Amino acid sequence: MAMRTHMKGDCSSDFALPGNYPLGSMGSARYASLEKVQELLRNYRDNIDTFVARYFEIYHPIMPLLDPSAFQTSMTNFCNSPEQADSDWLVESLVVLGLGAYASSRDETASAEFFYASEACLAKTAYMSQPTPTIIGALCLMVLAKQVAYATCWALDTCWNVMGVVVRLCMMTVLHQEWMPEFQDPMIVKERERRRRIWTVVVYLDIQLSLITGQQSLLPQDTLVITTEMQDPSKLEECWDSTLPQSFPIICHFLARINSYTDQITYDQVLQYDLTVRQLTQHVTKLPGSDILRLTLDIFFRRVLLVLHRRHALDPEAALLYPTSYWTSLDCSLAMMVHHRDIYDMAARLPNIDLIGRLYMLDFFATALTVCIHLLRSDAPLATASTTEGTMPPRQTILSTLKNCLDIFSKDQNKSLCFRTGHPLLKAVFELLPKE
Repeated sequence: MAMRTHMKGDCSSDFALPGNYPLGSMGSARYASLEKVQELLRNYRDNIDTFVARYFEIYHPIMPLLDPSAFQTSMTNFCNSPEQADSDWLVESLVVLGLGAYASSRDETASAEFFYASEACLAKTAYMSQPTPTIIGALCLMVLAKQVAYATCWALDTCWNVMGVVVRLCMMTVLHQEWMPEFQDPMIVKERERRRRIWTVVVYLDIQLSLITGQQSLLPQDTLVITTEMQDPSKLEECWDSTLPQSFPIICHFLARINSYTDQITYDQVLQYDLTVRQLTQHVTKLPGSDILRLTLDIFFRRVLLVLHRRHALDPEAALLYPTSYWTSLDCSLAMMVHHRDIYDMAARLPNIDLIGRLYMLDFFATALTVCIHLLRSDAPLATASTTEGTMPPRQTILSTLKNCLDIFSKDQNKSLCFRTGHPLLKAVFELLPKE
């Protein structure tokens, strides 16, 4: 019934970028002329500084692709002499402005126009034959834009397809290898670090979308880590150069096996992968740094553990046969629901930070449904359980957390066809749960 409702639903009011964005959507046609792009920028000239500031405030902590001071300098130069703008940089800057416009006032019209203008400018570059790090970074931001918009679940599938193109462009640009390692000139070192960061973000995005969509990551195993010069991070932002790259080979290895019909992971192997991931990430939550980055990294690694344990955790006898998988599934699902609530609570201090929650809406929905499945089991031993991270909260606390998540979903249910379909389904399952 849910699928039938979804297929027949009217999504004309949704703010969702087309499935073909950014590689051939119709909306970009009106910006085929560079004069139209410049006209758009003139119309919003007084807002540009605000849009840029909001982009770096909301999105930069969770995807640090750009150097804030360098970007601001380039934007100032562009406003003074737009005719001298680098074409690759223009593609990137227009996506930044689109994201910033939406994070400023939820202005869907302005955001969409900047996104389409960026796509039109992308088509004018030689990105398929001569990709550059700037273009690859811009494509990553376009994938972010597709997820931030109130998109359908099918839009996330298209994001996975776009990332396949991005990975291949990275290979052409040799981003997956250390750049000029024999030279230590400051400018070369800075560019090497930039290229390394872009590749880390590409791998991170590709894995994220594989986890969300269930599609297999096609990243070659021997390209995931391009340097051995890693030190333990002293602050959260340094995880992009240490913890995350170190985790990629492990995650991709078991993702490939989970999707294999011939090399199924045994429970003992799941436990070994689990231990390795936890050892890598145990210190991350204690590091000083951005609260929203801490939250999104925890979501990422908990989702990794959920996927790792899923097959064993959902066995009818999991609590007895596969206790670690059973409790990890419940514990991580509960933590994800708390993060869902926390993101919306943060909006009281930082307006529109709840936009970050849209990247994980399908994860929040899946974890809420997973918790409901656990609670529907009549023999679920919740009240006195202990997990690797402490004692499981009482059943009433879990029900209260579920109710909070349902309330959040209800606020957004009229803003996307997927939410309009998913919220009634989750609500119906929740109402089946015994409340005592």
